[in-house]
Amino acid sequence: MIGEFLKNYGELISITLIPFIIWILGAYFQDRKSKKDAKMSLFLKLMATRKANPISKEWVDSLNQIDVVFQDSPKVRLAWRQFFDALHPRSAHFDSQNSFHLDLLSEMANNLGYKDLKQTEIDRYYNPQLFGNLQKSQDLIARETLRVLSNSKAYGVAFSPEEFDAHTQQLYSSND
Repeated sequence: MIGEFLKNYGELISITLIPFIIWILGAYFQDRKSKKDAKMSLFLKLMATRKANPISKEWVDSLNQIDVVFQDSPKVRLAWRQFFDALHPRSAHFDSQNSFHLDLLSEMANNLGYKDLKQTEIDRYYNPQLFGNLQKSQDLIARETLRVLSNSKAYGVAFSPEEFDAHTQQLYSSND
């Protein structure tokens, strides 16, 4: 009876079920791949900006995504909480925050399958002197622009000493 049923309807069942099973498996593997891609993208952003000075908004945004992207990785999330705590100036671990940062990146690397990536390799970072020189130039231009604008009524028109004192007091009181 069962053999006859399978003989008569087996082909119909397989034609109906196989595409459905393939669709479910495809969706499952696509979801897994997208989650792994998100983890990899986040890890690579954090690695690329790990010692940038000054810190970038991209680095901060990436840190704030860790809990979502690595939600299934308790070790990574614990390392992130420890690093997060060390980032605060009042933390007892503030002076050793680089160690916590390396622990975080190391846990992320392990989670992604990079088991042989050492913390000393993670800590190594190339930053050409040219970038430092450009940053110093930009800082100098910003300071000088602020100095000129803070000491002038308009471009080329300086304050009198009394006007400068009043202007300076106004600037500092508006920043409080």
